[in-house]
Amino acid sequence: MTLSCKRNYNPWTMGTIRCNKCKRTMDSSVCSCGHTYSHVNIYFKGKRYRFWKGLDGFPMPYDRAKALLGKIRTAIDERTFDPRDYLEPVIKLNLFDNAVEKWLTLKEKTRRPSSVKDLKGHMNNYILPFFTGMNIQEIRKFNITDFTESLPDRIKNKTKKNIILTLHSFFTWAISEEIRKDALPFPELTFEDDSKERIALDYEEQMTYLKMIPDKYRTMLEFGMETGVRPGELVALKIKDIDFKNGTAYIRRTISAYVNVIESTKGKHRKHIPLSNRALEIASLEATDRIGEAWLFINPDTGKRYSTKMPNVLWKRYTGLDVVYYEASRHSFITQLVDSGADMLQVRELSRHSDVRMLQRYYHGSKLRNLVNQRGKVVHLSYTNREETVCRQED
Repeated sequence: MTLSCKRNYNPWTMGTIRCNKCKRTMDSSVCSCGHTYSHVNIYFKGKRYRFWKGLDGFPMPYDRAKALLGKIRTAIDERTFDPRDYLEPVIKLNLFDNAVEKWLTLKEKTRRPSSVKDLKGHMNNYILPFFTGMNIQEIRKFNITDFTESLPDRIKNKTKKNIILTLHSFFTWAISEEIRKDALPFPELTFEDDSKERIALDYEEQMTYLKMIPDKYRTMLEFGMETGVRPGELVALKIKDIDFKNGTAYIRRTISAYVNVIESTKGKHRKHIPLSNRALEIASLEATDRIGEAWLFINPDTGKRYSTKMPNVLWKRYTGLDVVYYEASRHSFITQLVDSGADMLQVRELSRHSDVRMLQRYYHGSKLRNLVNQRGKVVHLSYTNREETVCRQED
């Protein structure tokens, strides 16, 4: 609704700015009574509304009240005005930091502690300092662009991408909960991939570097290499999880965010895995004189179970390699399986991935150069009467 000389508008319909102290109409930053704070009066569909605070939840000087009145008039003109959006309880909910607090509380009930820790890190370190005090309804695409450009150069592009994805996840939730009314288009992410390229060790390399590890820590690290379990699953194994008769281990819990014991693994799976002869031998040695609920691997320095970060700490401390333990164990385990001739379904089963495509992140073809050198010497298979005959192409 806009002013027109052809109609006489009730000033309440268009809204007025009034002094908080004397309630007189204000037309400048200081009321005639000397007070500087104001509120907006609106008469809308037969009801009077007074808005004492801005969309950020703070009292309003004249200039800010004037800006709020302009927003209200535009919303009335566009027929999108809802007085409830400007009332204090709704404003508090619409404040970015308040909504984030509610979102994180819900995430704590549905996500693993390690995931929640990452989300809180993104929010507290980068997102909240930029958006705190802003009303969710007022955030636009250019705000997201400005935020993206404000991320410091010192952090990796992969981290920047994860921060933006956290912000996107928050807004998706806010829209689904009707805290924000309209969808917010996010700019296309154009970050170059600067993440460290993962590598894998072959079996001989693993054994060479294991010899650098003191005996009292070595078996725990070697067991991880023999099974390919995640570090959080490795340190969470108990004696009762090992089936010594059938040579299997029941992977059913993990340590999340370093300290929280979760009675399920990543993807909420619980699964038996076969143990190699060496892995079974290690488990038997570690289980000597201990049963049941006791942890399979005990840190000799503390007498307690290992923390999730200790496998990597020990690996880096004694090998000095620029290779994290996760690469030296799980990534290497999966790569070795593929290079040994296992098919993708077998590898997926042993690695406990839900999708074969996930294996692409873990396979680092250590024998690809051998394949290149074997060109011209390709093995051809033909079948006659269901009998396999091998014909080798001569150079």
